[in-house]
Amino acid sequence: MSNSIAISIDGPGAREALDEFFAIAGIVGQPWLAEQPRPVTRDGGGLLEVVGRIIGIVGTTVPIAANIIKWYANRKRTERRFHAEIEDAQGNRISLDDATPEQIASALQTLQP
Repeated sequence: MSNSIAISIDGPGAREALDEFFAIAGIVGQPWLAEQPRPVTRDGGGLLEVVGRIIGIVGTTVPIAANIIKWYANRKRTERRFHAEIEDAQGNRISLDDATPEQIASALQTLQP
């Protein structure tokens, strides 16, 4: 079991989207460091992929989950090739395309002991 939650974002503007994600109130995180196994990459189509990790949350998970859904909906409205998924601390993956606030809150709760 990991002590962090991975957030994977791909599409144009992925790096900026990751910065916006980490600006969500209650999320404590950082981009994945280059020496770790999941570095920032660029595919043949020019889409940027970034991976970050949530290392902590401040506050309750339900409002944070609601803000994650708002962030994703705003990004998806401006860029249809945008995609993000969360891998919780137990290794379960959730695509934000159709995730519910409850699913995201449950994933965030895997950080808590």
